[in-house]
Amino acid sequence: MTKSKKNLSKHISWKEAIGSATAKKLKIDNTPDENQLSNMKILAEELFEPLREEIDKPIKINSFFRSKELNKAISGSATTSQHIQGCAIDLDAIGIENCELFYKIKNEFEFDKLIWELGDDQNPAWIHVSYVKDKNRGLVYQAKRKDGKGFTTYHIFDLDKKIEDE
Repeated sequence: MTKSKKNLSKHISWKEAIGSATAKKLKIDNTPDENQLSNMKILAEELFEPLREEIDKPIKINSFFRSKELNKAISGSATTSQHIQGCAIDLDAIGIENCELFYKIKNEFEFDKLIWELGDDQNPAWIHVSYVKDKNRGLVYQAKRKDGKGFTTYHIFDLDKKIEDE
């Protein structure tokens, strides 16, 4: 796969899809192979783009594809992270609260795993969502920082609410 200026999808640039300050600093090749790229395109077309159209606002991509080497460098799971497969994306809402984007995904979209990442019980700091074509499990978690320990723990999501139709 050669790097190009082409977008991965209508609203996801190649830079957003594979860009990483850590990869650049450590000179890590963060280029997906054909299978990973295929997974990224599926996530973009079947989850991200419909979500972007539904909310009609930009969505910031914090992290999308990560090579095994990059994921290890940022202390991610080098064996189980769906970012390595090109099946996960970390998002920040623009123009609405992250919690609104989270509940929009949870209540209206198909996904494999959705995580309310850190923040507090009112609003996540960011949102992790994965999509695995024909294998989505609809798992929902809340990530919390372990008090005094500095590491993250994951809990079954229990801040449930439905977005009311206006």
